[in-house]
Amino acid sequence: MKQTIVKILQGLSIIFALFAGVFVAKNIDIEMLLRSKEEPVTLAETENGMIEDYIGYPAAADIPRIETAQAWEDAWQTSCFTIEPIGIIPTGIGERHPWISMYTSQFSRLGGSRKREDVTRIALDFFGEYAEYYLLQLPDQSYILAQMPVSVAAQIKAGKKITLPIGKKGAVHVRALANMEELCEQYHVYTKGVFYCINDQWNEAHSGWIQFICILIIFVVLFAVGIPLFIVIDKVFKVKD
Repeated sequence: MKQTIVKILQGLSIIFALFAGVFVAKNIDIEMLLRSKEEPVTLAETENGMIEDYIGYPAAADIPRIETAQAWEDAWQTSCFTIEPIGIIPTGIGERHPWISMYTSQFSRLGGSRKREDVTRIALDFFGEYAEYYLLQLPDQSYILAQMPVSVAAQIKAGKKITLPIGKKGAVHVRALANMEELCEQYHVYTKGVFYCINDQWNEAHSGWIQFICILIIFVVLFAVGIPLFIVIDKVFKVKD
C-alpha cells in the first residue's frame, strides 16, 4: 500500500515539476534578454527603410508619441510611433504569432487534422505561441488595444514608467475582437486598430534557438524541482529498495 502511495505522489511531483518548468519558460522573455543591448532607433533611421524593419526596436526620443485616443484614431498604418502608457489590462485573448506555423507538424499538414487556432485563450498557450491583446491606458486615461512582448507588459503591470518599443497600427483579428467585445465596450476602447510592437522579423529568424532555450529551461526546472520532491517523498515514507 505504501509503495502505491509513493508511486502516485512521485507521479504527481513529476507533473508539478513539469508545469513549473513550463511556467518559468513562459514567463522568461528570452527575446528581450538576447536583445537587451540594442540601441534606440531614431525617426530619421525609420525613414530609410520599410516600417516592418524597425517594429519592436527601442524608440529614441524623437519617435512620435501617441498620448490621446484621438491621436490614435488619426494615426496612419504606414507610420511608426511609440507610447508611454500609464496602465494595462490583460484580456486573456491571444493571436498566433506570424512566425508560428499554422500546423503543428509536417504530418498534420498532410493529414489536415492538427491545425493551430488563429486565436486562443492565453491560459491555454503553454509554449508562448500567441501574442496577448492588452487594453493599454494612454496618458489621457483612454484605452487602446495593444500587443507587446511579455516582459514589457510585466513592467507596466508592475507600475514602471516605460517607453514602449517602436510600434505600428495593425489590424485586429475578428475572432479576437469577438472574444474581447464586452471588455472593450466597458472601457470604451477604439477597436479599429491595435498598437503592435513585437519584432516579428527577429523572432522568425531566431525561433528555433528560442524554442531550444525554452525546452532547456523546462528540463532544468523539471530536474531542479522534481528530484528534491522525490527525495522528500522517499524520506517521509521511508521507502526501502
